[in-house]
Amino acid sequence: METIRALQQVASPALDQLMLWITELGSERAYVALLLIAYLGVGPSKGRRLAVYFLVGSYLNQQLKGLFETVRPFELDPTVLRSEAAGETAQGSGFPSGHAQSSTTYWGLAALYVGRRIFTLLAILLIALVSISRVFLGVHFPVDVVGGVLLGLAVVSLGAGLDRLWYPPDAWLGVMLGIAIPLLLHLLFPTPESNLILGGLAGFLTGPIFVIHRPPRSLLRRALISLLGIVLVFGYLFGASAALPGQVRDHALWGFIYYLALTYVGLVLVPLLGRALRLGRPAS
Repeated sequence: METIRALQQVASPALDQLMLWITELGSERAYVALLLIAYLGVGPSKGRRLAVYFLVGSYLNQQLKGLFETVRPFELDPTVLRSEAAGETAQGSGFPSGHAQSSTTYWGLAALYVGRRIFTLLAILLIALVSISRVFLGVHFPVDVVGGVLLGLAVVSLGAGLDRLWYPPDAWLGVMLGIAIPLLLHLLFPTPESNLILGGLAGFLTGPIFVIHRPPRSLLRRALISLLGIVLVFGYLFGASAALPGQVRDHALWGFIYYLALTYVGLVLVPLLGRALRLGRPAS
């Protein structure tokens, strides 16, 4: 608690808001957009692998949260919580920090794939800022953040090793296993967000089998097809959320299908529309 109070000695309304914005860089909405950009606009091969490792890491994080069930700082001392909005970003138990783990996994893998020093330095800065924001806002102890970073680094290392073994399986076998394995994990070992995480994992494992995406050569068209993906995916999210009762999204089977379909919007529908709009190249 001493570290949290030490950080909060420099607190101000402006700094509170800045830290809240920084912590939102590690939110689910941010990663939906970032994974789409990586796949649609940067490179489908590395973008797909990044998403698979990222989602596996997120599932492991939730399993560990359920195992440890540690309290958060503001649950022991409500005065350390900087705002109600900060509290809304803190769901479930504290250890390991999901924001710290997710940012380490995403930006660590992205830095590995980009392979440029300036990008690596930027990635380290983003990881550090997101991690510090969680402690500053009073929603995590430092040990939670350290645990999240270490778990993220473990996932990055695992991903780097698995990259050497990555090969495309037979199409229909890949589809069957890519849906069956995440679904079984979701049904047998559920977590509060396993419908989202494992539905998305199934989508990234199988969607590229149905439609091969080849991003355009120009930077402008890459940006446009990424924007198209973000608009359609968030349109699906908001539209389906308004049209479907919450019981459907929270249902064990239908919730998984809901998020699988969401991923297919970005990985199957968007590349097809991109070709029609000349924002993508036909598969060779």
